[in-house]
Amino acid sequence: MLKQRIITALILAPLFLLIVIYGQNIGFAAMVLLIGAVAIFEWLKINQLPIAIVALNAVSITLLCGYLMRWLPQPLEYYWLLSALIWLPALLWLKNHQWGYQQKGLQIMIKTLYGVLAIMLFMLSMQQLHDHEMGVFRVLSLVFLIWVADIGAYFSGKNFGRHKLAVNISPGKTWEGVIGAQLFVAIYAMILAIVFQLSMFILIPIMMVVALFSVVGDLVASLGKRQAKVKDSSQILPGHGGILDRFDSMIIAAPLYLILLDAL
Repeated sequence: MLKQRIITALILAPLFLLIVIYGQNIGFAAMVLLIGAVAIFEWLKINQLPIAIVALNAVSITLLCGYLMRWLPQPLEYYWLLSALIWLPALLWLKNHQWGYQQKGLQIMIKTLYGVLAIMLFMLSMQQLHDHEMGVFRVLSLVFLIWVADIGAYFSGKNFGRHKLAVNISPGKTWEGVIGAQLFVAIYAMILAIVFQLSMFILIPIMMVVALFSVVGDLVASLGKRQAKVKDSSQILPGHGGILDRFDSMIIAAPLYLILLDAL
């Protein structure tokens, strides 16, 4: 398993970074649409929709996002509104995590809808981040932010974890892991601010808030998989599971990062 994880990471991580840096808008948009299409496919499949409907909806929604990304104006207010409409109910779902286990028709429909909307917002936000004059920096700083937070959470949770964060949703996560992630992210943001001569009084709070809320995306995906009784969203990435398994934190982090960067 570890060998598979390393090989997959060594192949895909450099490819991802190369497309972010050199892919220009079209190449980057194509990559984001591909990631989003697979994530939507996985989420629909997790929620037990027939495979033909899953494939059709994944393609249709991805084409719609491609159109929105390139042709429609997207004022920042849209992202505030959509993020609130999507993630506030998600927080309520985490609080009332027993809802959804019955897998009734209405429950499946609501979970499917919110998951698809969240992934669409992620795709639009990633493209907006990349379209900026500092787009490469914005995207890469977000990607490394999530990686640093994951490393900090793993290290702190493994060595100091005592208090469970959400034992009924993701038993491995601890409050110590969350605190460790925040410390790692604060150091990372401080280094970025020094190297690129940015205000650390703005960058550090932004990155710490984004890292904190990225946990919500992780927990929502974990709850969805737990209710569907699956461990991974798919096996498309050997050793890593599926696209959702790798991008669950980024799905909420991208729109929030965009909103905070442009608002401050």
